[in-house]
Amino acid sequence: MSWITITESNVQTKLAGAELTALKSFALASGQTSPLTEIIEQVVDEIRGYVAACARNTLGVAGTIPAKLLSAALAMIRYRLATRLPIKSLLTDDRVKENEAAIRLLEQVAACKFAIEDPVSGDRSGVSVEQVSTPTRIATREKLAGL
Repeated sequence: MSWITITESNVQTKLAGAELTALKSFALASGQTSPLTEIIEQVVDEIRGYVAACARNTLGVAGTIPAKLLSAALAMIRYRLATRLPIKSLLTDDRVKENEAAIRLLEQVAACKFAIEDPVSGDRSGVSVEQVSTPTRIATREKLAGL
C-alpha cells in the first residue's frame, strides 16, 4: 500500500450516481461550486492531522493519505456531504456508525496503535522488533557431531 490522493471517482464508489449528483448540486447559492472538493480537502487535512499526531509517523506528499485509511476517509466524506442537506434519509444509522468507526480508527492512528506505511520506504511505521536477549543454544554443532 502507498499514499494516495482522494478523487471524486473514489467517492463515487460509496454513493449512487444520482445520490452524488444531488449532494453536489442541491442547495447551492448562485455562483457556488460543488462542496465535494472542499469536503475532500477538509477530510484529507484532518486525517493528515491524526497521522502527524503520532511522532513515529511521517507524512506523505501534501494532499495524500495512507491508502489503508481510504475507507475511513470515504465514510467521513459521505457523512459530511449528507449532513449539509436537510434530508434525514441520507443519514442512515449505518452511515452514522461508519463515520464514528472512521474517527475511532483515526484516534488509534494518532495514539500510535494503528501502523501506517512510511510514504517513502513503504515500511509500516512504529513496527520494529528488538531482541532483548539471546537464548542459550542447547543443540550445538559440537553436541550433535557424529549423529
